[in-house]
Amino acid sequence: MIRFQTTLTQWVLLLMLIGISTGCRNQATAEGFQSLTPVSKPSRSTARPGNEVGSLTHKGQPRTYVLHTPKSYRSDRPLPIVIAFHGYGSQGKDLAASSGLNDLADQQGFLVVYPDGLDRRWNLTQSLFSQVDDVGFVSALIDHLTQIRAVDSRRIYAMGVSNGGFLVQRLACESSSRIAAFASVVATLPASLQTNCKASRPVSMLMMNGTDDRKVPWQGGRLSYGEILSVPASIEFWQQRNQCKTKAVVKQAVNDRVDIDRYPNCQAGSEVELVTLKGVGHLFPRGGSGPNSLINGSEEIWTFFQRHPLK
Repeated sequence: MIRFQTTLTQWVLLLMLIGISTGCRNQATAEGFQSLTPVSKPSRSTARPGNEVGSLTHKGQPRTYVLHTPKSYRSDRPLPIVIAFHGYGSQGKDLAASSGLNDLADQQGFLVVYPDGLDRRWNLTQSLFSQVDDVGFVSALIDHLTQIRAVDSRRIYAMGVSNGGFLVQRLACESSSRIAAFASVVATLPASLQTNCKASRPVSMLMMNGTDDRKVPWQGGRLSYGEILSVPASIEFWQQRNQCKTKAVVKQAVNDRVDIDRYPNCQAGSEVELVTLKGVGHLFPRGGSGPNSLINGSEEIWTFFQRHPLK
């Protein structure tokens, strides 16, 4: 009898230790995010506000993302969603921490998802490590998110920074039937898309670029991704494709360092906008105050998106 009680006690202690160890490990790996596991499918009605780490499998490859749900979320009220693509060498969680989009989403009431590129980069052409289909992944991600959140299908938007911005330009050419409007930051149009853009409709495009950017030069050129157009040539491409007027209808100087050129009322209500950051390099602007302040990039992008639901 005594031997049985001792064995039972040992088993109880062992199970307690396993539980404690597992709990600590999960807390350490989650990095402050709740975990979306494929074991039990998340429900729209049980979604909680804040950040969650999620995953799905696309073409046999596990793909991950960070999803931010605003406090105003309700399962019976579909919300807009912004798909935000990080730059080369970083991850979705980095853009979530640095862009200010989450705070804006809480204020304005929209979802934000930050996908992770494989090997911390995005595939910009059909030939560049072509086994990775990022355009197809984005479509699968949209399908996945509409199953676990109440998403307004007319207000799905895409924005990206640097390498992620180049992907946004590609998505504008290949995924315009599902994504309502696009914003690329410190990126331009890859030259390969100039004669191979298959946008199914006029698309609204915002570009935000620094005139002194050495990584993505204002004048364009050759990068590791291949040839890219200059900023003016990229804007002209979208103007012509959307049948916009030749000159900007609205030119707004925010301050001495920021100009905004808008080309509204293009075909089918589309719009092209250029935010010029004068004397600025390769960065995502976060506003600020004083003579060196810049525009708040997230706020400008969201304001642009709000004008362009899918028709």
